[in-house]
Amino acid sequence: MLKAIIIDDEEKGRKLLRNLLADYCANVEVVEMADSVAAGAKAVKQHNPDLVFLDIVMPNENGFDLFTKIPDLTCEVIFTTAYDQYAIRAIRACALDYLLKPIDVDDLKAAVARAEEKSAHDSAGGQDERFSALIEATQAENQKPRKIGFPTSNGICFFEINDIFVCKAEGNYTTVFFDGKEKLELVSKTLKEFEELLSDYNFMRTHRSFLVNLNHLKEYRRFGHAMSTDGEGGCVVTSNHIKVPVSRDKRKALLERISQPF
Repeated sequence: MLKAIIIDDEEKGRKLLRNLLADYCANVEVVEMADSVAAGAKAVKQHNPDLVFLDIVMPNENGFDLFTKIPDLTCEVIFTTAYDQYAIRAIRACALDYLLKPIDVDDLKAAVARAEEKSAHDSAGGQDERFSALIEATQAENQKPRKIGFPTSNGICFFEINDIFVCKAEGNYTTVFFDGKEKLELVSKTLKEFEELLSDYNFMRTHRSFLVNLNHLKEYRRFGHAMSTDGEGGCVVTSNHIKVPVSRDKRKALLERISQPF
């Protein structure tokens, strides 16, 4: 059984989430509900919960302030928010979970299942690293996160985003290339998820199976490709000599992109 605390300034939102948990997540017991970060921090210290549902936008504060009040927070956190592109980007980059309001029951059950699994396997240090990265990413308004967290078999690994050269799809997983070498085994994110996370960082899909960091682009070749896959649109070569195929349908968009300063 997971002990949970709900932190949300709206009473209606708190009660709705509590009822959804009671109806669909029998393994979660809501031990307290709080209407502010200060009240939530007090409840966390009192109950030492396994899970916190944390609203992001509240009057005169946001949910991220909880980590300032409790810097050694080690429980699982699921953020709840109306659509906020900036906040969600930071949360996803740090491999943390969130629910969009109005909360979908299937999304809620999936998030609780992930929290239960992480709670059973993650160390306190791993939690601290994720929360520290999130605080860093949200200290300045509209500041883009510089690091990204990758779920691996051992926990969460963090890397500077610009250190990524190429991402290659492997079904529902992705292989990430750094400086010409595979620094990671398969990461449990799809290439589409990487594309969404990295779209603001000058990454571009050159092929259905490849995402390239244009900051490391050295040249485009009309002919010749590598990795035994469709490269009818030629290939690009990174500064560390990785050859990445360009598919025919991606060629025009790529040439338009690199014909201008970037």
